[in-house]
Amino acid sequence: MNRKVLILKPRLDLPFKRFGLEKRKPRIEPIRVHWQNFVDKLAEYHGMRKDKVVIVEEQKWKFSMNLVRGGFNPDIAYIPHTDKQLFNGREECRYYMQTVFPWLFTVDKDGWGGKSSHSKIGWYEVAPDDDATFEEFKKRAIKGESKYNQPLAEFDNPFEDGFIFVPLQLPHDETIKYHSKVGVINFAVAIMKWAYEKRINVVFKNHPANPNSLEDVKLFAEQYSNAHWLEHQVNIHSLFAQAKAVYVINSGSAKEAMLHDVPIVRFGLADYNMAVIEGDIKDLERTWQKVLNLERRTMKENYRTFYNWFINRICYDSRNIGSFLKLR
Repeated sequence: MNRKVLILKPRLDLPFKRFGLEKRKPRIEPIRVHWQNFVDKLAEYHGMRKDKVVIVEEQKWKFSMNLVRGGFNPDIAYIPHTDKQLFNGREECRYYMQTVFPWLFTVDKDGWGGKSSHSKIGWYEVAPDDDATFEEFKKRAIKGESKYNQPLAEFDNPFEDGFIFVPLQLPHDETIKYHSKVGVINFAVAIMKWAYEKRINVVFKNHPANPNSLEDVKLFAEQYSNAHWLEHQVNIHSLFAQAKAVYVINSGSAKEAMLHDVPIVRFGLADYNMAVIEGDIKDLERTWQKVLNLERRTMKENYRTFYNWFINRICYDSRNIGSFLKLR
């Protein structure tokens, strides 16, 4: 078709965000290698279509709409890790983002996660797959595999009445800043206070990427006897499997929790909006009643339909050029 295609590729040896003194890493982290693979497959796909492809590699924060139109004026531009509003993007822009399954990426005209166009649909329309996609990913969960390397140790549940599991997100993360009305500290403290009054145990897990960023939440947790703090000493899947419910703002780990058929409550916007319970941080009692009254058969059907739709209709596999044939 001979279209002009611009792919903005973030440098993988430097931070995506601007910190002031960025130090080049001697080797690319394994989780970032998938970004390279995705760009390679994307370029290969457009090459197959006889498009003219230009790849510009630079620190992610240096990309702008002025660069897209001023220097290249492409028919299609692929922009990493942002959305239409933040980038001030135009009609030629497509935004790509890594998912909780590191080899899978989304490409969307509006953005990613809770800002994506596919997050706003009414329900997940997809041909039945007899739960094959869900079951395939469940194998990964059973083996304890996750986005971040997991320890082998499992959580030894000491609570006779069970617990709510809260895998915490980074307070400064863009998915919190732009896809949620509640911040991480307010979210966690509200749950601590409500659960203390209800005598419900809550297990909070620190984020493995930047544990120090959640030190304030840890200090609050120490004030409540029913709030229990974990670092990265047990496998996250053992927590999903034993929890009475999983509460998140909009963490990608909720997709992993689905594989354990546990009730999930979200308090922000995500690309799995319709598959889980929508919580209200201002009315946690009503939210809890939604968990208790959840029809488990419907929940399981929703999770399996979501996986079929998300993996097969929305995601692009950086290992498989065939998955790019659905690009529009």
